[in-house]
Amino acid sequence: MGIFSTIFGTKVDAPGTTVLPVTISTHGDDSSIFDADAAMRITTVYSCVRLIADTIGTLPIHVKRRMPDGSRVTVYDHPVARLLQSPSPFYARIDFMRALIAAEELGGNGYAYIAERDNLGYPTRIDYYSSSDVQVIKGNSDVFYSIAPLQLIVPSRDIIHFKGYAPDGIEGKSPIGLLRDEMENCANATKCSKELYKRDLRTAGVFSTDHKLGAEGVKNLFKSLGGMVRKAKTTGTPIILEEGLKYSPIQLSPEDAEFVATKFQSIDQVASAFRVPPHKVGDLTRGTYSNNEQGNIEFYIDCIRPKIEQLEEELNRKLFLESEKAEYYIDIDFRGLFRADTATRKDWYREMFYIGVFSSNDIRALEDLPAYNGGDKYYVPVNLQSADGNNQIINSNE
Repeated sequence: MGIFSTIFGTKVDAPGTTVLPVTISTHGDDSSIFDADAAMRITTVYSCVRLIADTIGTLPIHVKRRMPDGSRVTVYDHPVARLLQSPSPFYARIDFMRALIAAEELGGNGYAYIAERDNLGYPTRIDYYSSSDVQVIKGNSDVFYSIAPLQLIVPSRDIIHFKGYAPDGIEGKSPIGLLRDEMENCANATKCSKELYKRDLRTAGVFSTDHKLGAEGVKNLFKSLGGMVRKAKTTGTPIILEEGLKYSPIQLSPEDAEFVATKFQSIDQVASAFRVPPHKVGDLTRGTYSNNEQGNIEFYIDCIRPKIEQLEEELNRKLFLESEKAEYYIDIDFRGLFRADTATRKDWYREMFYIGVFSSNDIRALEDLPAYNGGDKYYVPVNLQSADGNNQIINSNE
């Protein structure tokens, strides 16, 4: 079924799907899709994509409700909460999120199709589709998505579209496509280093003699040496040089070999494109404890947090009913990011405690520790006295 015949009224049998006659224009460059598999064979690219996908994909995700008193409560029995824990028969939550995020990192776009809804309109199933299976179509009044395996074109409300940097606001651009030359340099450097190690880090060598050789002599020498070298490689027989012929190997030092293996992979440039600190992907040449800690914080702030906020916004738009969007929202709990960073977590808890945001029991709950009597009070900076709900100072002994 062709794309135009699908738009203009032929069979569409997906639940909740609306197909309208539109004037279409296609966007995007699928060259990044072509390069994705090759790019993932580059260690730095694989490490960056895996790190980002694992970091976001394993964070807790909840449905929150805004209460009249301004507080927020976690809701477990909402249809969207149940969906997020098991989006599809094919994926658990973490696997689904990893796939969606990895697709965005590699191809600039991650797609999931809302395949089923209940009688009230809540999504009950979301299927992930590879970027190569989805085409974005800009219509007159909406953005549509062509899903090749299903031979369907669906409106934007039925697609979770997690996009990377998108100059047009519609379709994301892949770091792989933008770093094509860098990727090729990395691949060539890796190939070069493998060949060097196969030869025990030796490159070519030089044969020399004190005798003057004419053109015929050089030709015969190459022929003779070629046979001896082939025999030496297969049998291990040493090469015996006659008549003053000397061999001087051109051998790389270990430092030079490491330069070839790592310098041309341009870890800094590739990691920078993914907004990942180099030490997170194995480059420890300039790493110290203090700047690694700072790098972790920058990674959370500059790379992970914007993606979390974008993903939350997209899920809020597509999963909740229009009538409840002001009351319910998705919360991807970024606080889990600080669990492995003791110093950052401690400083953050202290700051939240001193300004009255967290009580002792709030902090203990975040650490999966039991509450204790008297631990639910909130404090203000003035002499660390507790404050009631009306911001009145009260005696801490009460």
